Amino acid sequence: MAAYRVLVGLNYPPDRRAEPGDTVEDLPGKSIKWLTEQGYIEPAGKSTPSKPSPTPKPTVAAVEPIVEEDDE
Repeated sequence: MAAYRVLVGLNYPPDRRAEPGDTVEDLPGKSIKWLTEQGYIEPAGKSTPSKPSPTPKPTVAAVEPIVEEDDE
């Protein structure tokens, strides 16, 4: 049976719990496809990128000041 790394906490039958980072081999076969598609699990043999992705730069939004006009 294939092993999968859990990326989010999962409860699965029969009364099992896996936490992020756990490697499990007893997930229900009919659930593996959708769990993978949703990003909840990944194959345990999946290699991590050797080069980390760059940290995104913060975005600064221009904000116009609110000017209240007198109705006189």
